[in-house]
This record gives sequence, structure tokens and C-alpha cells, in this order.
Amino acid sequence: MSPRSVRLLVVDDDTVDRIAILRALRSGRVDAEIREADSVDSALAVLYEQQIDCVLLDYYLPGGDGLAVIEAARKAKLTAPFIMLTGQGDESLAVDLMKRGAADYVPKNLLTPERLVQSLRHVLRLSEAERREEEARRALARHANQLAQLTEATLRIHRSLSLNELIERTTDEARALLDAGVAASRLSARGVEQRPLTGISLSEECAAREDRDGVREVALGLIERRSTGVRLTGDEIASDPTCADVLSRAPAELHPRSLLAAPLRGRDGQCIGSIQLLDRRDGPFVESDEVLLTQLAQSASVALENARLYNEAQAATRARDDLLAIVSHDLRNPLNTIAITASLLRSDLLQRKDGGDDDDAVQLVDRMDRGIQSMTRLIEDLLDASRIEAGRLVVSPRVERGGTLVREALDAATSLAEAKGCRVTQGTLDAGLEVLADRDRVLQVFSNLLGNALKFTPRGGVVSVSLCRVADSARFSVADTGPGIPPEHQPHLFDRYWKASQESRTGAGLGLYIARGIVEAHHGTMAVESAPGQGTTIHFSLPLAS
Repeated sequence: MSPRSVRLLVVDDDTVDRIAILRALRSGRVDAEIREADSVDSALAVLYEQQIDCVLLDYYLPGGDGLAVIEAARKAKLTAPFIMLTGQGDESLAVDLMKRGAADYVPKNLLTPERLVQSLRHVLRLSEAERREEEARRALARHANQLAQLTEATLRIHRSLSLNELIERTTDEARALLDAGVAASRLSARGVEQRPLTGISLSEECAAREDRDGVREVALGLIERRSTGVRLTGDEIASDPTCADVLSRAPAELHPRSLLAAPLRGRDGQCIGSIQLLDRRDGPFVESDEVLLTQLAQSASVALENARLYNEAQAATRARDDLLAIVSHDLRNPLNTIAITASLLRSDLLQRKDGGDDDDAVQLVDRMDRGIQSMTRLIEDLLDASRIEAGRLVVSPRVERGGTLVREALDAATSLAEAKGCRVTQGTLDAGLEVLADRDRVLQVFSNLLGNALKFTPRGGVVSVSLCRVADSARFSVADTGPGIPPEHQPHLFDRYWKASQESRTGAGLGLYIARGIVEAHHGTMAVESAPGQGTTIHFSLPLAS
């Protein structure tokens, strides 16, 4: 049978009529493979056994009628079209049959080669159009389903920040998305990773094979050499130089029938690995499969890079915490020894007959003591900043009078203000307000805010502290008459290590960051109001005790 021929079934119990139909087909030069049947049962037997392109069907048959054949064929999901062959006077019956599923009809008294060929061509063209429409509908449904699966796969991939889990999940999702027998993924060593990461995923059929270890070895061997996107058939795989070395060591039954690969790329566009699929269940991989795998690889690349950055950040955090542990232990202990020694030295100097507070040696010891206190505060600030970032800063709130906290803070700042030639004053104060606060931590907030305000307030300036009630909170305010803060600096004011002038050697840029962390640990808030030339006010709130 030539590629252009069709498979026809002629169903008629009248031998003369069948011969006439066959003669008409030959006269019309219809290239066809023709089967014959003379009853309902014999017609259905042929339809169930063979792929038929069109049925020429008489209505009156032994064992039933043409409608029984059509209904049985449709119930069996057979799509062959039917041309009804009607006797004279049966036109109304033919029209009714077309409503019930027949594609066309030809009266037997008008059965000419031209009429039969015309009907046959029309019906086959219509059947082909319907077949293509159905294929397109199925392809569209499959693609829509794959896109939905791609979206769900992407969400699942992005749920983890573990590189090992991500590479395994990416491999599983890629294989399931395109119904492949085997999937392999590889992520090259980069950043904090000391070795490449690989993932392998096998379908149930492949996992059940006795030679599954050989399948894994071939898949991982091929992925080791793959860094570009590619789609190959079995013959192309056999001739591909990238695959040659691996396949030369594997038995023929392990050679893949089809291969599809897509690269994983980092934010800089460089290849960081690849995803590879082998042996799609329903045949070779097609172009739409390549598009889907590329989209999945792009999404997985983002997730893998995010995980990699997260791991690097975690490594940096661990290194910083290790350093802070050294600071808190290996530096603070000897610093305490120096402080005790300085205190003993000062006492010894004061006990001498000629010793006094104005003695040069005593002043040197006092200067040493101030340096020790400064270093101790810096160490405590570093540790507090680390606790705040890790969410481990602990406060122990209890009922405190807001006015008492303000007066204690002002008393503690008086000597520093006098040394700067400034004044610290009490502003509007609702002294009866009671707050839930960790006293020492709140005084630390005041110390940081007042110290910062006095640092930038010129000689003769004033720093004031106020307290009022706002809704269910107590709002404390520290206002200064300094130069104010430019608008572009205000969003960064509470950032860790941030300083308006990076060349400044005063402080580590932790005071306001720690102050906000302490306030937020109390479930309060902190905000700034400032304008160049109009001073600065920093507000912070604490919950009321009742």
C-alpha cells in the first residue's frame, strides 16, 4: 500500500451492489486498500481489528442496520467517518442518519465514479481536519497542563534554601514534568561549596530494573560532560562526541533513546550546571519539551543562586559569631584583668604620702581606666548587635515609672553635657505614666540617644527629653538643637554600622541600631523627625503598664 492510499471498508449484503461500488472506486482511480463486509457483525469485526479511514455503509444489513454499526463504532471510540449508501426513496432516512453520526450519503441509483470520489474526498478531508483539530486540542490541553505543572514545580523548588535538597528536587520535578525515564542534574562547585553537587531521579520502571546502577552511572557520566542545552535522538546521541566516552563503556541496552538538556545559569550569565533528561516515555523529546525544560532550568537557576547566596551569608554569619565569641571571651577576660590592675595601681598611688587626684601618675591611670571602659562598651555593643540580628536579645519588662526613667537618664548624661558645653533638660513630662520596661535596657537606649544627640549638638546647645501618652503607648522623645539630618541620610539612621561620614573614627555606628533593637524587643517603635538647620528629634514608644 502506497503512503497516499486509504483504507476503506465496504459494507453491503448485496454482492452485485458491492461489485458496483468496487468498480466505481477503480474507475475513479481511488488509491485504496479495500476490505469488505456483508453484515453488522462482520463490519464491526473489521472496524475493531484494523484502522479504517472511511466506511461505505449500506443501511439494510443482516443482524441489524447501518445505525447499529455507527453507534457501536462511536461507543468504541472509533473515529472512521461513514458514507451511507441508500436506495431510491431513502433520502429522508439518509438525512436522519447524518444527524446520528454519518458524514455523507450517496443514493445507489446515482452511484457514479465521479459522485463517489467527490463524496469520499469531501469526507476524508473533513475527517482529516477534525483529526488535526483534535490533535491540536490535545496538544493545547497537554501544554496547558504542563504549564500548570511547571508553575507548581517552580513553587516547590523555591521552598527550600538547602542546596542539596534543591538539586534533588529540581531533578525530580524535571523528570516528572516531561515524563522522562531518567533525570540528572549537576551544580558546579562555586563560592562556599568545595565540590560539585549532583542529583539523579529514576522513574518507577527504571528504578525497578536490575541494571539500575548502570542506568545511574550512564546518566551521571553524561551530565558531567554537559554544559549546554541540546536535544538529541538515539542516533544523534551515538554520534555526539560529548557522549562517546561514556557510551563506549556502557552496554548497548543502556544507551539512551533520546536526550534533552538545559543549562543552569548564574546571575552573571555564566553556566553553573545543567539539567538532563533521558528517554521520554511517549517517544523522543520535541521542541515544546525543550522550551519547558529551559523555563524550569531558568527558575531553578534563580533558586539555586539564592540558596548559594543564603549559604554564603550563613557562613559569613557563623564566621562573625565565631569572631564575636573570641571578642567576648578572649578579649574581655584580659581586659578585666587590666581594669583590676589599673584600679589596684590607682589605690596604691593614692595611698602614698605625696599622692593625690592631681598626681600625673594617677591621671595616667584614670586615662587608662577610661580607655578600658570605652573598649568594654564597644565589646558589649558588638555582642548586643549580634543578639539583635539573631533575634536573641532578651528583655525582662516590669512596671516602671516613665518620669523616673527620664530623670535617671538626664542625671547620667549631665557630666557629658557639661564637658561638651551643652545642657540636658526635662521637657514636657507626663510623670504619672507607668510602662512595661526592662529598666537597664531602656536606660541603655537613653544613653545611646543622648550620647548621639550631644555628639552633634554645638557648644551652648540644648538636648531635652519629653514623655507623653499616645494611644496605648508611652512616647519618649529626645530632641536636640544640632544641625539636623539631611533627608537622604534618614532612611539609614538605624542601620547597623552606618555613619553619615564613613571617615569618622568616633563610634562603630551601632548606637542607634542597638537602641531600636531594644525598643522593638519591648514591642515598641522608633522614629526620627529632622530637617537641616532645625535640629533632630527621635521618638520611641513603650507599652503602657495598664
